[in-house]
Order: sequence, then C-alpha cells, then structure tokens
Amino acid sequence: MTTEPITRHEAPGGIRIYRMPLRVFPAMMANVYVVIAGDYAALIDTGSGLGDSTTDLRAAFADLRTDWHEPLTWTDLRRVIITHAHIDHYGGLTAVRSLTDAPIAVHELDRRVLTHHEERLTLARHAVSVFLRRSGAPPQKHVALMQLYGWSKDLFHSVDVATTLRDGDTIDDLFRVYHVPGHCPGQICLHVGDILLSADHVLPQTSIFLPPESITLATGLDHYLKALRAIDALPGIRLALGGHGEPMIDLHRSIGRIVEAQQQRLDQVRELCSEPHTTYQLAASLYPGATGYDELLALQKAGAYVEYLDMRGELTIANLDEMQADELAPPRYWRG
Repeated sequence: MTTEPITRHEAPGGIRIYRMPLRVFPAMMANVYVVIAGDYAALIDTGSGLGDSTTDLRAAFADLRTDWHEPLTWTDLRRVIITHAHIDHYGGLTAVRSLTDAPIAVHELDRRVLTHHEERLTLARHAVSVFLRRSGAPPQKHVALMQLYGWSKDLFHSVDVATTLRDGDTIDDLFRVYHVPGHCPGQICLHVGDILLSADHVLPQTSIFLPPESITLATGLDHYLKALRAIDALPGIRLALGGHGEPMIDLHRSIGRIVEAQQQRLDQVRELCSEPHTTYQLAASLYPGATGYDELLALQKAGAYVEYLDMRGELTIANLDEMQADELAPPRYWRG
C-alpha cells in the first residue's frame, strides 16, 4: 500500500481518475494519476524514481486491481503524459519505461529536458551558478548550493518522446491541453470533462516554487500570474486535482489565495528594499530558517520577485558604481 490512500474521482461519461500519492522525496509527497475511459488508460506523471517513489507507484498500480477492481496492467496503458519537467514528476520515467512502452507526451518547452537530459542539465547548472553569483551568495555557500542542485539529476537519462504538446491541443480525444508557464517552462494543465488536472500550477497550498526567468526562460512570476488568470477564466470546472496535496473543490478560490499570497510577498520585497539588499539578503529575510535544498529554492523564489519588480521599474541598483568597476559585484536593489 502507498503511504496515503488512493482516491477515485469521476468525470462525465464514466471517466475514472485515480489520484495516487507517492513519496517522491523523504519529506515530499506528489500525486500521480491514472485516467481510465472505456478501454483507454493514461498515466499522468511518474513520480521521482528516487527512494520509495517507484515502489509506491508499483504498489498503487496493484491496488487499482485489488482494491478498486480495475482490470488494468502496465501493458494496458495507451499514454504517459508528463505535466512538467521537474524531477518529482518525470524522474520515474526510467522505471516506467521498463514496464510499458506507452508513448510519452510532454509540452514542447519541456521536451528537451527529457530527450536531451544531459545537455539540459549542464546548461541549467551553468545558469544556476551565474544566478547564485549575481545573488550575492558567499563563495562557500555558492559551492554548497551547487552541490545540492545536482544531487539527484544525474540519476535520470534521456528518453524518447512520441508526442510534443502545445496550448489548445487535444490528446487522444480526451484531454484538452492548457500551457501554463511560470513554475516550469512547459507546465500544462489537462482538462477532462468537468475536472482539471492542474499539476503544480494550482495547488491547495499557496507556497509554489517560482524560479526567475534569468535562470530558465518562460518561468517567473509574470508568466505565472498571467497563466493563473487564464485558468481562472475557465468555466465549468467542478474539481481540480493538483500535482501535490488534496483535491480542490473550488478552483477559483484556490487561485485567489495564491494570487493574494504572491502579492503579499511582493509587498514584503518592496518594504525590505527601502534599504539596499542583495537577492541573497532578501531570501534570508523572506524565508528565515531555510536550510539545505529549501535554501536554494528560497533564493530562486526571491530572485523571481526581484525580477518581477525590477522589470517594472520599481527597483533600482544602489551600487551601480561598484558594479561598473567590478563585474563580479552583485546588485543591491532598493526603492530609492
């Protein structure tokens, strides 16, 4: 059995959606979904492939047969859809590939992470390193955070992708695709009947990881808020099922809470920047006590807020002369 129970949700036309929580990291759960419509079955995301994740996934699949009486085997899958290219959602593909040859689908902006993983990892490491230097992270901290960044990513190897998705596509005459960048360049939501599989775009909690676009294009707060507004405008959504956490019975209320939380963070940055701060200093104030990998995530989130305000001319560089004299000097942002 998995560490949390499977739940079943039904869409019009007898479509069954099974939410299967997996332990993707020691302190993190993520949801994988199996969608069944007649003799068609699709797996949505695969877990991380780390620790207990694949064991949980295999156990959940077995529970569909024993506890839910679904005569489903791995070879019955017609499709594997990856909602976005973060390791907790696609890392299990290596194990899944040994169980099924169902074609893989992913959005075009995340495709290269799966098909050219080693190349993408090298480029991403470089971008994160440049960001850490510009953030003002001390050299020893820089080294430690870079070691954390790459700790699990070498465990995945490139796979073939059969179907490249774009906004507005329909997959297998069942899922409508919505491209919702911000959290990840190729993040998608999937609309089936009156249910939205919202992946990590809309979650029950309001703390959502947003890297700055200076690290990865099509991420950041500006893209995220625009994509939230697009999903908020969808009519007739009865239930939203996210990539983490419990089902959401009021999608629009969940989006409202998220937007409010993002605005509160922006206000905090504005207030802090009444005095000059590096991004590293801002992260320490916004997320006190963050350690380990959480510290790296916090620093990137702070970078996304700084980027959003700086793009709108709300922040200026207090140490411009220093930066002109030393290209390694990190910018210190303020509202002066």
